[in-house]
Amino acid sequence: MNAYLARLQAPPGVGGSERGRQLFRTSTCTMCHNSDQGRPVPTFIVDMKTIFPGDNPEVLAVRMPPLNPVLNTANSIFDDKMAVVNASIRGEKRGTAMPLLLDLARKPVFLHDNSVPTLDNLLDPIRGPNAPHPFYFSNSADRAAIVEYLRGLGTNTN
Repeated sequence: MNAYLARLQAPPGVGGSERGRQLFRTSTCTMCHNSDQGRPVPTFIVDMKTIFPGDNPEVLAVRMPPLNPVLNTANSIFDDKMAVVNASIRGEKRGTAMPLLLDLARKPVFLHDNSVPTLDNLLDPIRGPNAPHPFYFSNSADRAAIVEYLRGLGTNTN
């Protein structure tokens, strides 16, 4: 099944921006995301406090080590998936892996909790420093360029 899935072609991107490509590569984006969507995503886990500075988890259940306790930030749905996913991780940090950035032109909402309606909103600093994925472009022209670049990503774009 994995071999079959690995051979499937991703939908092509729509548009693209050289300026956005430069911004993506020279900002903090590539600390977590690939610029080449034809390569597998990085295998490391990004600590939850990095991807969600407002994270303030409470222990829902204590489990026998090496299993992690089940944690949840009550005032946010962003980490609800983490309560489930991290419940099975053994002794690793609380965090998340980064997704491939494919088919973003057709994606109707962003972040795994569907809390952000557009790429422009995702990258707009008005969301605040404690929001999930707090990586922003203050300049609206830069933000538009990187949104156009992201919408154009496919497995055949670098």
